[in-house]
Amino acid sequence: MARTLLIFLLSVLSLAAQENDKTLFSDALRLNIDAYNQRVDEALELGDLDFAKSLLDTLVKTKLQGSYIDPLQFERFDSGIASTEELEKPTILLTYSSWCIPSEGEIPVLNKLSQRYGDMIDFIVLFWDSKSTVRQMAKQFDKNIHIVYVDETQNKHMQTVNLLKHALGLSLSFVLGADGEILDINRRPPNQMNLTENQLFNQNIVFLSRQIAAINIDHNININDLPESLATF
Repeated sequence: MARTLLIFLLSVLSLAAQENDKTLFSDALRLNIDAYNQRVDEALELGDLDFAKSLLDTLVKTKLQGSYIDPLQFERFDSGIASTEELEKPTILLTYSSWCIPSEGEIPVLNKLSQRYGDMIDFIVLFWDSKSTVRQMAKQFDKNIHIVYVDETQNKHMQTVNLLKHALGLSLSFVLGADGEILDINRRPPNQMNLTENQLFNQNIVFLSRQIAAINIDHNININDLPESLATF
């Protein structure tokens, strides 16, 4: 009996130690955001916009991947989820706002993919807007997508705003493992007026399929089943 109790206590202590070893997203950001912002500013001063954009990918791949999302709160709209602590499945969290128009085709593609993979993945759209504005915009999204929001004028959930909006900017996609591990962060495709409707759709299919593919680390998703274009959508 004593030996069994000892083994149990050692297991608990081991799990606690593993939890303490986890780096939070906020800590990873705090250690690296100043150097990142300085490099971005320098690139912009030199007019090197492409390099400035690439710095986010470098920051994510070298400093932020493998950290764990903080306990963050948001307001429910038509979702049972009000905190990152309530996430139980791998998650794709997209940040939106009414003043930042999504790329043409993004919402239809997102709706289709949420129907296909909603049993394995939680899709969350987080609006930086008032509830009344969200009510109008939410009508565009499939029922499989969780709609949540943070209204900054209410001065609530400011840690969520600071980490998911102010630190890296608008129009982001966060890919989270079932345990909250950050698997990827990307900027969502921008509107490009020189592209055809089919090209815009394909751009969003490729982007969102790659976000889903990142979850392969955490979940048994068949990457070969992911669409690459309208031809396979």
